[in-house]
Amino acid sequence: MFGRKAVPSLACVAVMLAGTGVASAAVSGSSSWVATHTRGMSFRASGVHAAPANRLMHISVALRLRDRAGLMRQIEAVAAQRAGIMSGAQVRARFSPTVAQAESVRSYLQRDGFQSLSIAPNRLLVSGLADVATVERAFHTDIADMRVDGRQIYANTAPASVPRSLGSIVSAVLGLSDYRMSLPLIRSAASAAPAGITPMALAKVYQGNTLPAARKTSIAIYMGGDPAPILKNLRYAERQWRQRKVPVTIEYGESPVADASDNPMTGSAEWDLDTQMSTLVAGGPKRLYIYDGGTFADPDVARAINQFVSDDKARSMSISLGECDAVAFLDGTMTATDDMLAEGAAQGQSAFAGTGDNAFTCPVVISTGFPTGPPGVSWPSDGEFTTAVGGTELSATPSGEVKSETAWDGTGGGISPYETAPPWTLRADVAGQIWQENNFGGRGVPDVAAAADGTPPILIYQGGKQPGGISGTSVSGPIVNGLWARIQQADGDRLGLATPYLYALYNKVNPGIYQNELGLGVYAPELNPKPVPGFRDITSGNNFAYPARPGYDYTTGVGVLRSAQLAALLRPKGRSGSLQR
Repeated sequence: MFGRKAVPSLACVAVMLAGTGVASAAVSGSSSWVATHTRGMSFRASGVHAAPANRLMHISVALRLRDRAGLMRQIEAVAAQRAGIMSGAQVRARFSPTVAQAESVRSYLQRDGFQSLSIAPNRLLVSGLADVATVERAFHTDIADMRVDGRQIYANTAPASVPRSLGSIVSAVLGLSDYRMSLPLIRSAASAAPAGITPMALAKVYQGNTLPAARKTSIAIYMGGDPAPILKNLRYAERQWRQRKVPVTIEYGESPVADASDNPMTGSAEWDLDTQMSTLVAGGPKRLYIYDGGTFADPDVARAINQFVSDDKARSMSISLGECDAVAFLDGTMTATDDMLAEGAAQGQSAFAGTGDNAFTCPVVISTGFPTGPPGVSWPSDGEFTTAVGGTELSATPSGEVKSETAWDGTGGGISPYETAPPWTLRADVAGQIWQENNFGGRGVPDVAAAADGTPPILIYQGGKQPGGISGTSVSGPIVNGLWARIQQADGDRLGLATPYLYALYNKVNPGIYQNELGLGVYAPELNPKPVPGFRDITSGNNFAYPARPGYDYTTGVGVLRSAQLAALLRPKGRSGSLQR
């Protein structure tokens, strides 16, 4: 992590787990093992016992980037228009682990008895299959079965470690736990409501309709289950609303878990929402890539994110899933996916994720629109290189004329104690500055916002002859995914990671007031922050803890997009037209 240091033991009441901090030296009692970012996890659960030694596990070893500081400089240089985005081959040559490093990990696993080994194209993951006994031996840990939240799961009860010779190469070990996110970030799916706000009207709400349709820009979403019913509903929506038939490519993850059969999320309205909202707001993109990860366990989500980055085919991805970020911190997924999306950022890719539907609390069991868990934020929205999208309550005409827009009271938002705050956010997010003094945490979410609920309701097709209303930050994320596709199209797919641009515009008009109190130098926000070009500030509403107010806040971030104005501001002088990358 950029600036990430070892942290003390932590507890997550939300999922009733606790874990030890990362050891910077060898594992206690042995000089031959070095701890990774995958902490040990012990659950307050029933029926805890050793997992069967012969059970097969799917493991992915996450490798560290090379020259991470240089990669950060490259990302910031692109946003400052001092450099252009890089190809996947260029990124791999400069920043990915070397072939020799990936091979050393593969050889270690092979010697220990792993089968079906593979190395991801960007060499950030080395994956394979092995039984529990082999996994425990390879990573100096223990795997136990237990019941948590009424579900049977397994998890490692000791930190994952690797031999000292691999300590500078391996970042985390994914797949030691199969704890799954309970539900995607979706609050409700109402009955048929033919009168409402369509995705095309939402494009108008946020000035996307005045930009060219994203016909040369490809986008992506994450999903699980059989995509057949989702594609059927997408085609029906396109016909009913007289929109372009978008080409679709489905990329199945490497997980041996069946993607289509026996998957409880097959046919979920969540995927109808993601496919329809992203593509229809974008005006019919060049192609929609669906990354079908199979399950909602962190390792499968991470593998799908890495495939999105390795493929380098889509400019942006919407990820409508969420869990208490302590889980991803403890199992190593937070660190691993930050590395993946850092590479994607250098390639000009962005990931958008809704901040959750449990107000200022993190999602534990279901999305309710109210605080239902402990205070906290949702992963993956708080990723260092993820654009976190909060939710608003929108009142508009069916044609897209805005009457009012306030912070939605169910929107997730707050400060992560685990994730590092990216440097471009620090002038707006003062908490990030202060937490950096402790060398961990401080990532504030959201970054921006869009409609999560509407009057009249926001519409998608969910299998019936009439569209139905739907709400939640699962609406917000795909909206911004579609809007960013239009903004990319306007600049010929040459923009980099979204968030540095957004905060640069904010910082330009609101640089902050420097203060030096108690020996800490911080930039406090202006008492009367100025409107930010390219955004409409949301200044009313709250999420039961954080109010929307002028300037940056923990409910709507910088504000909602004025897409056409934003696209014009981001285009360098002398550059015009839409050029295909």
